Amino acid sequence: MGRPYRIYDIKTSRKEIIEENASKYLFFAWTLNRLKEFLLCTDAKRINEGYIRKSIHKTELLKEIKEPERLVDKWLVDMEFIGLIKIEYLPDIGQTVIYLTEKGMEEYKKQTYHVLAANLLEAQESRRLSKIAIIIAIVSVFVAICIGIISCIINS
Repeated sequence: MGRPYRIYDIKTSRKEIIEENASKYLFFAWTLNRLKEFLLCTDAKRINEGYIRKSIHKTELLKEIKEPERLVDKWLVDMEFIGLIKIEYLPDIGQTVIYLTEKGMEEYKKQTYHVLAANLLEAQESRRLSKIAIIIAIVSVFVAICIGIISCIINS
């Protein structure tokens, strides 16, 4: 399962941390959604971990992540640590299964991780738009100066 926790380098930018947290909370929300849908559609009390792994790779969620398997491992461990899910290896069937806990169902109902992910994505989009606005402002100032210089030359 690799190293479950990332040690942040002091040089790690806030942008990278925000992007990773946005991806993590999207994963939490996505996993809670899948568990709830699967468990409510069937009478099962658990879901195969492999199902979650295969399903997550079919989405766009991990598209831009460098080491998706390591992060999926880490995030599943994080979800278990927080108490959202319970991961258990069942030797009789030779598979690892995931149970949705009561806390996980409560957090799903409150949409906690959905809101956190949405807020972080909104912050990323705001940051991107502010950069575009600054570039447009700089170009506008440059154009205004050029027009002023040209009009001075023409009027002379």
